[in-house]
Amino acid sequence: MHKFKLFQTVFFFVLALYVGGFAAEDKLFGMSPEMSKVIVPYIEKAKATFPEVKKKYIAGDYVRENRELNVQIDLASKDGTKEVAFVRVVQCQGNRFQGVLANKIEVVKEYKTGDTISFTQDRVMNWVVVDSLGNEEGNFVGKAIEAFDSGIVGVFFEVVFKKGKIEIKYQDAKSAKYQNSIDGIVSQNIIAELVKRLKTSFEKKRLEGQKFEEGKPFYTYGIFDFRTGEIKP
Repeated sequence: MHKFKLFQTVFFFVLALYVGGFAAEDKLFGMSPEMSKVIVPYIEKAKATFPEVKKKYIAGDYVRENRELNVQIDLASKDGTKEVAFVRVVQCQGNRFQGVLANKIEVVKEYKTGDTISFTQDRVMNWVVVDSLGNEEGNFVGKAIEAFDSGIVGVFFEVVFKKGKIEIKYQDAKSAKYQNSIDGIVSQNIIAELVKRLKTSFEKKRLEGQKFEEGKPFYTYGIFDFRTGEIKP
């Protein structure tokens, strides 16, 4: 598995997360109250979508696709110190999983990279399915942290002029700072509003005399400010 994208996300997640819980007053990992609020719905999204991911894992879909399932869980030391870590899943029986710690452990010294651990499904707070090239499915929490850190997200679309109509299809979203795909964290409402605005803009240009080649796709984008919710155009 290509580890760069996975461990880049681990880096941001470890910096952003906690010792002792999602506490606004926690300073060790630099988690601001604002970021704490931002990631909560993406943890919920990861938890809500994980049962379907689990079904695919049990069915052997990811093995056949040469992809690996990794999840993020919290580790705890005897003194109550907590740290979030990625675990590569190797076995699932009911709601109990077994996996291998996939990233460097910073503060919970009872664990180290490569340790085999068991955990229950309720501890899963994020998931990502990765192929050998580092292409990701899921990782909503990591992508939200990247978007928060970057601030600005480019939302990309394919545009085609067909039979007098302009068709606009969503393609992906990328962090302006890191150029990473953060597909899956931009809401359908924001995508729909950007499509509406872009279509209005292209229709205006067409009425003003701009020509569009029939059936030939081209690409454009809108801007989404992840922190403020502002979108452009």
